[in-house]
Amino acid sequence: MIVRDIKDLFGTEREVKGPGWTSRRMLLKKDGMGFSFHETIIPAGAELHMWYKYHLEAVYCIAGNGSIEDLG
Repeated sequence: MIVRDIKDLFGTEREVKGPGWTSRRMLLKKDGMGFSFHETIIPAGAELHMWYKYHLEAVYCIAGNGSIEDLG
């Protein structure tokens, strides 16, 4: 069992930032759970173009609204 507080990830290697997003990696491959789990914050009005070469991603919006277009 792994128990983490999201606040403990702030400012560590598990908090990754890019243009228009911040991702907090709760679970990674090295944690041995067989999947990863991230909290990603995208500011209102952002339009991102992202490409996932090696994995699929499930997205769950908990506030506001958004849309995803699969260009593949």
